[in-house]
Amino acid sequence: MTSVPPALERWRLQWQHRPRHERRIILALAALVVVGLLWLWLWLPLTQHLQRMQRELPLAQAQLEQAQRQLSESVGLNRQTETPATADARAAVQRVAARFNAASAIVALDVQQNAAQQNTVSLTFSAIPFDTLVQWLDAMQREEHFYVTTASLTPLTGSADKRAEGKSSGKASGQASGLLRVELVLARP
Repeated sequence: MTSVPPALERWRLQWQHRPRHERRIILALAALVVVGLLWLWLWLPLTQHLQRMQRELPLAQAQLEQAQRQLSESVGLNRQTETPATADARAAVQRVAARFNAASAIVALDVQQNAAQQNTVSLTFSAIPFDTLVQWLDAMQREEHFYVTTASLTPLTGSADKRAEGKSSGKASGQASGLLRVELVLARP
């Protein structure tokens, strides 16, 4: 048989000798302390966390909706089944280049079609401003569904800049032209 420690035995004896109403008051106070500690350590942090989450919920929902919209747009762009604006690849290149005043800068243009009916265009711009090139490539991708497979960009310096500036860009003199000699290979499925 195990013996009860003397301190516990003393406490038990003192407890039994206390009047019944005093024991009830002590038990009630002990229960109140336990409830208070549970409220302080469990309930209060949980409710504060819940309130913070409820405040952050609208922002999280807005971010989710934006991400879903972007995903839908991305999937839509990837599944684009529109036909190109111009069926003839050579005409497509020249039409878009003319819109950006870059048609006169094209010094070489070769169009090939392989067995899988994929158009491949090799072309060279003698001198084209960088920003015009970027806009032209964007239009070629969006409107004509061409994508770049190979690109070689060479910055023009000195007198070549001045000769070509009048041909291809129509920019005001005195502005930094950023002219490039560009050799591209584009493909369209």
